[in-house]
Amino acid sequence: MEAPTRVPPDRRQRIEAHLPLVRALALRFARRGEPLDDLVQAGCVGLILAVDRHEPERGALEAYAVPTITGEIQRHLRDRGSVLRVPPRALAEAGRPRLDPLGDDDGPPADPIPAVDAWLTLAAALRRLPLHERRILVLWLYGERSQRSIAAELGLSQSHVSRVLRRAQERLRGDFDDSRPVARSGAEA
Repeated sequence: MEAPTRVPPDRRQRIEAHLPLVRALALRFARRGEPLDDLVQAGCVGLILAVDRHEPERGALEAYAVPTITGEIQRHLRDRGSVLRVPPRALAEAGRPRLDPLGDDDGPPADPIPAVDAWLTLAAALRRLPLHERRILVLWLYGERSQRSIAAELGLSQSHVSRVLRRAQERLRGDFDDSRPVARSGAEA
């Protein structure tokens, strides 16, 4: 068995010293529906790349790191572009979808049939998800739990929880893209 490679102390110190910068940059993108932990994780990849590629004679590390970190966060968001998108008005303060499907705060919609169709489609799509994906999705959406706390509770890594959430959302999106109205009027039946 190979001995683990050691990270040079200077490199580790530089990375750890700039973690607040990563968090600050990730916070700029926090209102885009992506969990902050995921944005920080992507930003850390950018920080590591910046530390490894930085040439001190060309200027301060921060000047090189900011665009590299920002680029990694933007790449992460772009790669996640196929994930189910929730309209901003449907988001609660925690950045998660509101639980009121039939209308805004102003009251129910004039025609509730499309909203009922959407709920029925969502319920059917949720039932088709594997149990572990459904459990993680419910903890995240309705339990308003972070990926990190879900991972700790279930004995998984945060990155695994992130992948499960992405896969579940992609399946749900696929069900909505392929769906046809569930409720039909008597004339259509």
